[in-house]
Amino acid sequence: MSPEPPNKVLIIEDERPVRESFRHFLEDLNYRVAEAEDGINGLELFNSFQPDAVILDLRMPRMNGLKVLQHLSQQSPATPIIVASGTGDITETVEALHLGAWDYVLKPIADLSILEHALKQVLDRSRALTRKQEYQEKLEQEVERRTKELTDKIEEMSRFNKMAMGRERRIIELKRMINNLLAELGREPKFRSPDLIEEEQGLIE
Repeated sequence: MSPEPPNKVLIIEDERPVRESFRHFLEDLNYRVAEAEDGINGLELFNSFQPDAVILDLRMPRMNGLKVLQHLSQQSPATPIIVASGTGDITETVEALHLGAWDYVLKPIADLSILEHALKQVLDRSRALTRKQEYQEKLEQEVERRTKELTDKIEEMSRFNKMAMGRERRIIELKRMINNLLAELGREPKFRSPDLIEEEQGLIE
């Protein structure tokens, strides 16, 4: 089994020493890193680099971090964004969290392991959300498939008009199974009264 490719991180930061210190630190941790010196270049690089996470400075020339955050949150809400702000920018930090930032770090960062921890947390959360979404999509597909399959069986049995006692019990059982499958997705039941055979007429009309 081949190892997973390294996570890609985009750093959008106008202060070159800070940007380079972040890059060297993260590359030592086996991240692939791209840098942008302002918000406009950051948005362009985001489209081409397709990072797994973004570290975003809030105060930059040309386009500030809050505007960049608005663009990225709308364009790719599933991409984790960590905002980096000065200790006097708490109001902006709170606003950034409301706009969709996943976490924040305060500059100057005396210990870069704080950044490592924040990055690991948001990436773990992102992976968990992706797995949950994939599971939900597979569940919906399976429910749709099984619902159609069971509905087809009811229609076939109804067309042949075999009203024997065993057939009636089977139709009731199939209706209950369909309702249970839809309940797994939080949907309304297909049959209001699964114990009543008469309702099958509405299914095939």
